[in-house]
Amino acid sequence: MPASASELVATIRGWTQCVNEKRWNDLPKYVHSTYNQNDIEYTPESWAIHLREHVAPQLGGDIIINEDSIIVDENTQCASFSIWVKFKPEVPLLGYLPKGRDILLVERGFVWFTDGKLSKALLAVNSDDIRKQLADPDANFMPNLINEDPVPKIEAPLPRKKLEEIYRAYVDSFNARRTQSEYAKYVHRPEAALNNKTLARRIMDDTVTAIPDLQVQIHTLIADEESQRVAVWLKFTGTPVKEYAGLVVDGNAVQFTEHATYQFVDGKIQRIWGFMDWDEARQQQRPAGPKPIPVL
Repeated sequence: MPASASELVATIRGWTQCVNEKRWNDLPKYVHSTYNQNDIEYTPESWAIHLREHVAPQLGGDIIINEDSIIVDENTQCASFSIWVKFKPEVPLLGYLPKGRDILLVERGFVWFTDGKLSKALLAVNSDDIRKQLADPDANFMPNLINEDPVPKIEAPLPRKKLEEIYRAYVDSFNARRTQSEYAKYVHRPEAALNNKTLARRIMDDTVTAIPDLQVQIHTLIADEESQRVAVWLKFTGTPVKEYAGLVVDGNAVQFTEHATYQFVDGKIQRIWGFMDWDEARQQQRPAGPKPIPVL
């Protein structure tokens, strides 16, 4: 029998609490007998060892995980989640030496469950925000959190299937380059800041200018009827023609991921929380560069 939404949320909260309390021996009970995280296979025991001996030491050991947002789809036994982590690195990270100060990390992704336990995960970390903090010890940084924006009052919420339909049409519009004429069809106040005080349209236009053949595929999508929010895991593919976001022009296509959550109001996007995993693309061009941030 599929687990309920509350049971799935409890599983996510259980493993984060284990990490916070360093109860490494308790972690396996939240994991299915086979667990795939970012295409790496683990057993419950090897995953606990990986967190204890690899991830925690790189992040300084004193890790505090804070919940941001969880959206659950009981039908697919899948959840989108966002957490932010406070840690104090003690070893070089992303090519920077530790500065003896707390760093805030945002991690977002999707997890799937079998028999109520974690069986698969796709996770991404916003490494660029971490670089800003490591490069400038005096940087005043706060993560762009979903839970800081309350769910707006919505008079006539759309059914889940309709939210999915609108979002897929929005992606189709981007891939067909109809954004110039159709953007206002999908977005409230297109001139307003939608993502971390930045115009989402400007990010879109700048990225397409640098990667004109950019195409996006929806890997995973969850729509929540109660909050009118849609969470997506997107895969981008394209060939840079100008330097952008640390990418160089070498004639080769790159692939990268975006995790985003959209707030819909009256069938249009009102707010976006998301980030692109540019490190994923940079690693394809410079595999000998600094190792990426470990995910939890």
